[in-house]
Amino acid sequence: MRGVKTGRRRLARQRGFSLIEVMIGLLMMTCALLGLAAAAAVGLGQTSRSRQDSQYWSDAQRIADSLIMRGFNASTSSSTSVNGRPIKWIVGSGASAPQLIQVVVWRTGYQKKRSQTNVVDSRYTSVQDTIVLYLSKPVPGT
Repeated sequence: MRGVKTGRRRLARQRGFSLIEVMIGLLMMTCALLGLAAAAAVGLGQTSRSRQDSQYWSDAQRIADSLIMRGFNASTSSSTSVNGRPIKWIVGSGASAPQLIQVVVWRTGYQKKRSQTNVVDSRYTSVQDTIVLYLSKPVPGT
């Protein structure tokens, strides 16, 4: 009978978790959930940026296609705004083939740098991209 009482006493002492173990477990779970929430926020931001980049390249492609469709030596330097984005193109001389066309597009919202006072520096909120096209004569020697 004595062995049964000793076994019960030992079993009663080892049953459940201590308060320290529960608190450490909750702390670990909280850190994991905060990490998942931060990863989800970054993922949503990157998805939004990717959508904006796709729209940006679509606008630039629209201008490049219109310049290509005009053909060799039929375009002049100019600028316009497509979906609120300023786009400028610079057409090189058509005296020699191939003719150089540079399409310059400005994107906003990139490289936002904060100063020491935690204020966004407006000098870095716009990025300029240049697309270079070469147009050739439809028939060589003409």
